[in-house]
Amino acid sequence: MTSAAASLKERVVSNPLEADFWVTMWNKLTEPDLWVAVWGRLIEPTFWVTAWKAFSAPEVVIPLIPLLLMALYVGWKIKGAIGDVKIKGMEAQIDAANQRLLLANEQRAAGAAVEKEVETLRKQVADLKTRFETGPQHNELATSLGNVTQTLARLFSANDELQRTFVQSGPRDRNDNHDNAAQEQDERKRRP
Repeated sequence: MTSAAASLKERVVSNPLEADFWVTMWNKLTEPDLWVAVWGRLIEPTFWVTAWKAFSAPEVVIPLIPLLLMALYVGWKIKGAIGDVKIKGMEAQIDAANQRLLLANEQRAAGAAVEKEVETLRKQVADLKTRFETGPQHNELATSLGNVTQTLARLFSANDELQRTFVQSGPRDRNDNHDNAAQEQDERKRRP
């Protein structure tokens, strides 16, 4: 053993701000003999008899009861505050879930409108094909083409509404590119 280690063991350190204090405490806490002595003392009935006598004295019990009651009250209030925070968090989660449900319902309704317009367009295109195959007059084809073009414009409009619902952006101008494209297509078809 070196002289520094021997001087450390001989020296009693009582200041917790010094590093040697914590080294000495750690060394004592890691010794198995300390723990055998502590557990041996806790197992002895005389320890518990002495502790009972100390805590059952009126000088200890009388101030201890109000302190215990205050501790219970403070604990009850803290538990209530924590419960309120949990309840507010759950209410926020419920509100968020309700918002998502409303958004899903709006999206489903917008999707149904698009689906209805697509089905109408399919029927009109099928009708136009059958008329074209039977060789109808030029006026009938122009009328059918006008109906298909109008349905296509409504489909584009419903599709835009569906996109707005999914994106949740503000209302857009109704004269968007799809309506203009449908009108230009209609004008090109009417030209000779």
